[in-house]
Amino acid sequence: MHRLIVPKSSGTHRYACLALYRALLRQCSKLPGAVPGLQPSKSLIQQKFHKYKNLQSPSQTVNALKAGYEALDLLHSASQGNEHDRHRIATLVWESQSIKKQSTEFQKALASTVQPRPLSKRELKKEESRRFQEMTARRHPDATSILSRPRAMVNGRRRVPVLVSARGIPFLRIKKPQPKNLSGVIRTKLDKRWRRIERREKLGVEILFAKDEDEWDQLTLGRPETETWAAEIRKALTEVNTQLKESDLKNKELAEAMWQVVLAERKLAAEEETQRSTQR
Repeated sequence: MHRLIVPKSSGTHRYACLALYRALLRQCSKLPGAVPGLQPSKSLIQQKFHKYKNLQSPSQTVNALKAGYEALDLLHSASQGNEHDRHRIATLVWESQSIKKQSTEFQKALASTVQPRPLSKRELKKEESRRFQEMTARRHPDATSILSRPRAMVNGRRRVPVLVSARGIPFLRIKKPQPKNLSGVIRTKLDKRWRRIERREKLGVEILFAKDEDEWDQLTLGRPETETWAAEIRKALTEVNTQLKESDLKNKELAEAMWQVVLAERKLAAEEETQRSTQR
């Protein structure tokens, strides 16, 4: 049996097609620019090659190459001044554009008549989540601080918030999904803290080189310097450590305040549940 060769995987085939493609484009550039009907021929050739570049059928590939060589002869004849071939090329270009236009109009008309497919449960949930993220992208102008809770009166059953820690950043989760602006605030705080940690690690390495510089200065000068390289790095290291401790302390205080809100909400929720049970 003969070995099956896919045309697009053959180097010889690719070389022949690229040579034909370049020759066609060269002949298009030689066409007279004064004839308007010949100008779209270059874009038409590019579209056809892009459309048929993945052909795998040998018979279809042969037919496409034959059409390409016939087009090359036609373009060459038109570039030499053959009026009949120029008119033929203009006619072919016009027919191709007309067919493409009719096909586009037909697809538009067909799309307008087709009833939209109903969304699945998964798609509906995804669309609802997308709309919620758009609605919560910014903080509501009438929103109050979470620490102003608990509310004295609520409509319906009271939702007791849950204290959550996002890698050390405390926040109260009322319900899911989480608002986008809250996610943005948490992400900003975490990024800021991580940058400080990276700076601390970098300064811890740099201070070792600074000590070596100070020792070298002392050896060359014979006396210690009043202002050392390591002093400035120690100052920066102390500053970043202070910033990390202060931010962690603020997060601790915020978590304690939020926990008091949770306890107060639980107490009110239990009282309201007891009241409803009594009324029933």
